[in-house]
Amino acid sequence: MNKAVASACERYRSYCENILHPAADSFRRTLEEGTVRLHHAFGANLFAAHAIDYLLEIRIADGLQSGRKDLVTHLDQILFIGGGRFQHVKFQLIDAINNALKHIQLDPQRHHDVVALYGPISFECLTEDAGRVLCLLEGYRFDYSRVVLRPVLDALVDWEFDDLNGVLDFARGTASAAVDSVDMVADDDPIDEMIEYCNPVCGDCGEDASHCVCARYTYDGESGEFAPIRDESFDFDDVMSRISGSHRREGQSADPEGDASRRG
Repeated sequence: MNKAVASACERYRSYCENILHPAADSFRRTLEEGTVRLHHAFGANLFAAHAIDYLLEIRIADGLQSGRKDLVTHLDQILFIGGGRFQHVKFQLIDAINNALKHIQLDPQRHHDVVALYGPISFECLTEDAGRVLCLLEGYRFDYSRVVLRPVLDALVDWEFDDLNGVLDFARGTASAAVDSVDMVADDDPIDEMIEYCNPVCGDCGEDASHCVCARYTYDGESGEFAPIRDESFDFDDVMSRISGSHRREGQSADPEGDASRRG
């Protein structure tokens, strides 16, 4: 890479290590404690939105012609999997609310797609509610910190950059960067797999069943609910057989020799 690209990559890595990571850790603690204030949410939102500027600088130095809007859309496409609401617009919401805070009212021309989906956006769309920060949009009332902010921060900070080439891969959105994501490391311990399967978290807010309050909220004009994320490829009998060799599938005898003698 040339000097300009290397400098831009180094600036992003420094921003992550010195600002974004500590800010994300601090915000996660307020989530766990249930003490999120409005300024906490706007601060975390600003840091996440500012990371986009650093990534855009890398892409421009690297010769990519796409602008900020294209980058925001690209990040939504490559960093989120199915299973949650706003799965392809989280970064767009982060960017829109940050701009609404800076400019008081969001420019509907600059953010046409988001405004078309959720109506006019101003900094007043976020409001405190008993240790949470809610987002109020047309047809929506939900926990902004857990539904949008936390997954975006996780997507930005849960990466391991061994060198500047890793940073460049991330900014480009290339496949080689994806394997470095901490969240993508497979867990082959069958007991951990079973625990995770039996205790799913909500695909919308990321909380378990005992802490999810999505039923209090509104998504696209409809009441929310606990929407558990489960691995569709999970095979209960396969995992149980790896936990205990004596486990048999339903209808299968635990004594194969006995089955054979009865068939004879």
